[in-house]
Amino acid sequence: MINYKALFLAVGTVCIQHLSYAATPPTKYDTEGNNTFVFFENNIDKEYFIAAEKLNPRFTGNNVWTKYGKNKQDSLGYMGTDTGLINNANVDLWLENSAMLYPFQGIRCRTNNAACPSTGFLPAVSVDQYGAYGIKGGSSSANGGIARGSFAMPAYEFLKNQIVGTMVSYDFNYCSTRDSYDAAKGERCKDTPNGRWGKAKLNVTKKADITLLDTNAFTEIWVSTDGTPTLRPNSQYCEDLILGSSDNQQGVACKMLQYNIEGTPSTFSSDLRFYMVVDTALLNNISLAARDIQIDGGNGVWKRFNYTGTDNSMNGMFVTGDGFVRVLFTKAFFKKMLNAQATTGGQRGVFTFAVNNTETPQSGYYQFSSGIDIDIIPREYGISIRHKDLSQDVKSGKIGDNEQDIVFNYIVTQSAPRKADTVTASVIGESTTVKSMRYCLFKSNDNSLNVAIPAYLSYTHETGNIVEQYSGCNASATLDLTHAAWTVEPWDTQQSGYFYSTDLKLRFPMNDRVSQFTIDKGVDWLGSVHAEGDVKVEAKWIGVNR
Repeated sequence: MINYKALFLAVGTVCIQHLSYAATPPTKYDTEGNNTFVFFENNIDKEYFIAAEKLNPRFTGNNVWTKYGKNKQDSLGYMGTDTGLINNANVDLWLENSAMLYPFQGIRCRTNNAACPSTGFLPAVSVDQYGAYGIKGGSSSANGGIARGSFAMPAYEFLKNQIVGTMVSYDFNYCSTRDSYDAAKGERCKDTPNGRWGKAKLNVTKKADITLLDTNAFTEIWVSTDGTPTLRPNSQYCEDLILGSSDNQQGVACKMLQYNIEGTPSTFSSDLRFYMVVDTALLNNISLAARDIQIDGGNGVWKRFNYTGTDNSMNGMFVTGDGFVRVLFTKAFFKKMLNAQATTGGQRGVFTFAVNNTETPQSGYYQFSSGIDIDIIPREYGISIRHKDLSQDVKSGKIGDNEQDIVFNYIVTQSAPRKADTVTASVIGESTTVKSMRYCLFKSNDNSLNVAIPAYLSYTHETGNIVEQYSGCNASATLDLTHAAWTVEPWDTQQSGYFYSTDLKLRFPMNDRVSQFTIDKGVDWLGSVHAEGDVKVEAKWIGVNR
């Protein structure tokens, strides 16, 4: 409805002033460059990595900080140029006419600069399908002073799906200004009077796609006092191997990493290196020689496990299609482990792999888990625990009166000339106390939900009875397995020693009343909680000093 009753017309001199509020659009590219990349899809750790063939134009890096070797990774993944922005300005970065949607989360920065947050990028006030806007930039490449967009997850998904051998051209726009504007309301740097707007063309070709696969396997290697290894029946990914007569030419070769490569590895840059990392601190600081452990990328050529030079370039190690990275643990290595009284039992991260793209030193390092867990244990007076079903190392359930328990089944094995005098098991994990009773603590991802869940350990006694004991993630609540029903298997025909094995069960009841309420507020809850932990086993032989 329009009200005409109060209508006044003022006639007089009108002054109309035209003001220019927009930055000058670029009429040409500041720079134009070509690059190629190898895309790594890690299905073991659920991570992505881009290895570019050249430093410029920038198109490189991980989607996350690596779990291992963090001091060797200075930057997350990004794209861009060497073009400097206005110092300490407000910055917009966006792509024009691009199929890569929601490409950026902010501007890339480096961990060697105090202004760079732990996320690895300076965040945007606003993001959309084209770019990121309202970023507070800096004055150098380390703190966001260069036109380099930090890749968001949709960018990695786009690159994962890009067909090998195809090229994508990116019109990369960047604008910086010290003028104020509200990016959250849709205002942009290019619309400010003092904005400096430029753009670059990046022509980027996907050279290969490498998928790292999780075998979800576990292997036990029992080592005698002279360094001779013995494989157990669950060792389908490992085999005895003899390359020569010396101790560093014979041992056990294990398929530790399964991969699929679409593309031709022989065409990769020699700057793309592959090697193995051994955390010797977890092995009582043993000193390893170059050939104590050897690796084969799939072409049958054994390389020094930790060599970082061109001899370990991927173009001379890997094959197209399906393949395995094999690792030869030699007798020389096993001897050093025994002398140091070291074991990998119950430890993760002892053996990892690294890809190092030396062409992009700030963002070209990627270290990741192997696809198989290996426990190396002394055969004389050793003990191990493993999942009975290797595919069941993670389980889920529902809390409720009639819901089924979550149950994990394990096999405990002791190895010695005789059975241990005492064998114990306990559950190690984050715990909480409710009404003077210990429980395992389960949390939601955002820590808003904290739930107590009980836990029990049980085994079959030598009399045939089931023995169950409450644990509740209390490390001091040990279960005595000494008189379990142990099966016996001799080491050799001379019966100089034996493997003794028994089953162990970990049970989380889903119908406990305590679990139906949160710990802190004591109210009903709805959502998802999780926990991680270990089952620890120990064996003692009287008169044996280990």
